Amino acid sequence: MSSLILTIRESLRYRGRSGHVSWMAHRVSGIAILTFLVIHVWDTANAHFWPQAYAWSVAFFKYPLVAVGELVIMAAVLYHAFNGIRITILDFKPEWWMHQQRSATIVWAIFLVLFIPIAIYMFSGIVGHCSELAAHGSTCWQIPPFSDFAKYAN
Repeated sequence: MSSLILTIRESLRYRGRSGHVSWMAHRVSGIAILTFLVIHVWDTANAHFWPQAYAWSVAFFKYPLVAVGELVIMAAVLYHAFNGIRITILDFKPEWWMHQQRSATIVWAIFLVLFIPIAIYMFSGIVGHCSELAAHGSTCWQIPPFSDFAKYAN
């Protein structure tokens, strides 16, 4: 939590250009990835320790708002990876720091070129899931009741 507070406090204090925007995006994407990993480990552990909760969470993760969250996590992973590579390269070649703005622009360009097709593909999966549920007379906006997964209980 202190990392999030630091990010918010420093973002309000400093009003930089591309370096500041890159720093903010890197911090926020890192926090998003960490949050995802905690949820993922907890959920995967449920497969063994609480199968009912695991089966429910698999169905819940197909809920459209959660699926859009997965899209955001994909964006965070891509940006964090490319910006991390940029930072590593600049750290190994300190004389290249004068090209920080150009390198940040390149990172954003690479990110967008790769993320847009991935986002379209992932979004089509969300739409496909909703249309499949609609064909069976159900709605994708209804969160599955936990009681529907009682057959998975120990």
